Amino acid sequence: MNTIITNTCSGQDILLEGSHIQAVDRPEVIAGMAEPDTLYIDADQAQVLPGFNDSHMHLRMTGQMLTGCQLAEAKSIAQIQEILRGSREPFIHGMGWDQEKLQEKRMPVREDLDAVSLTVPIVCERYCTHILTANTAAMNLAGVWHEDGLFQEAECEPLLEALDKEAQRHIEAAVDHCLACGLTTVQIADLKSCNWRQLLPLYRKASERIRIHHQVNITDPDEMRLFLQTAGEYETDTHTFGPFKGFADGALGGRTAWLQTDYADDPGNRGIQVMTEEEMETFVSACEDLKRPVVFHAIGDAAIAQILRVYERHPDLEKGILHVQITDEAILQDLARLQTACLVQPVFWRSDRQIAAARVGDRKAATSYAFGTMMRSTLTSMGTDCPIEDCDPLENIRWAQKLPDALTEQEALWGYTEGSAAVMGRSHDLGKLEPGYLADLVFVKDGKVTKVMVNGKLQVNL
Repeated sequence: MNTIITNTCSGQDILLEGSHIQAVDRPEVIAGMAEPDTLYIDADQAQVLPGFNDSHMHLRMTGQMLTGCQLAEAKSIAQIQEILRGSREPFIHGMGWDQEKLQEKRMPVREDLDAVSLTVPIVCERYCTHILTANTAAMNLAGVWHEDGLFQEAECEPLLEALDKEAQRHIEAAVDHCLACGLTTVQIADLKSCNWRQLLPLYRKASERIRIHHQVNITDPDEMRLFLQTAGEYETDTHTFGPFKGFADGALGGRTAWLQTDYADDPGNRGIQVMTEEEMETFVSACEDLKRPVVFHAIGDAAIAQILRVYERHPDLEKGILHVQITDEAILQDLARLQTACLVQPVFWRSDRQIAAARVGDRKAATSYAFGTMMRSTLTSMGTDCPIEDCDPLENIRWAQKLPDALTEQEALWGYTEGSAAVMGRSHDLGKLEPGYLADLVFVKDGKVTKVMVNGKLQVNL
């Protein structure tokens, strides 16, 4: 069946043939291509764009945030406690606190959560998700213990395992939210050693509504091979597999991003180096042997510089870096010289502008968050790292234009469509409003998403 989209703000109609765009032309030309059973969709003067494509986020964690206790607006430890007391879940999970926004200017600790309950397990993740606080009951359940209840990086995983049984509910809630925001593709970093067998069938099912592309958090060469042997059984046009992903450091807010110099507000601390250069080389070599792309989470300049040294030894490998926040001129030049894809989150600047100079000093801050420079010198795509920030593309695009090294609106739109399609290897059929491309479309009117189509099917119609 053909579908014709009429009454667009551009004045051009769009003819869809099943899941693909057949033609984009003047209304009278498209009308001549109609068939007796053609379906007409009135755009109501909306702007019709290629569907937004978030190049890095966490779908299941987004669902956990949506269905759990949302702590992002808490202004004090007491407010966090009040929100947690309102939960009736058998395992209370909160997300989004930021000690910089709290009156106490400190992280919540075990005693704070024990004051809510000594019997119900409670785990509360910092908004960066690299640090969490657990109460006594949660630590007893997980079989781990820190006196203050604070855990970071890989230490967090045992405390979050109880959430696995709710994975399907969380994923469904996240897909609803992403579609409502105008996303037609999500590139997600949810699969890792402890969960990929459980999650693969759930994500394949979810991909019937939204296009899902995986960045796989596995770095052991033997398990990487095993994963690839299994993943093929779950691959479809809307459920695909991209790079293997490694971690090079932590987060700026928690002072675990790995810097070349001490934190300006924490002398003696340079953050966390997650992988040695030798470990990183082994992982990257395995990706090259398996003919798979590779990406790394890297926020600090020391982490980014180490990755680039390794990448220089693999010139033919498809490679990228996520976040790429703290940079200097040498790093920016090397990113361009090595044509390393940058998967960035401009909306981070909304929060990080309050702390960047305090963390790294004025001089280094002046060359950081250089996403405009990256956009003009190497392949750069747009994302949100949701639930770190909400996955609203329109808000992300607005913040891209507010950066000190700003993007234009057109550059940000390109990064959310063609750029994000390019980093997932789909430049040939995603990200453009042209004949032959997939009919993944978003309708935007008065700054709001009104309709969303994936594979030519309406998923949102407001």
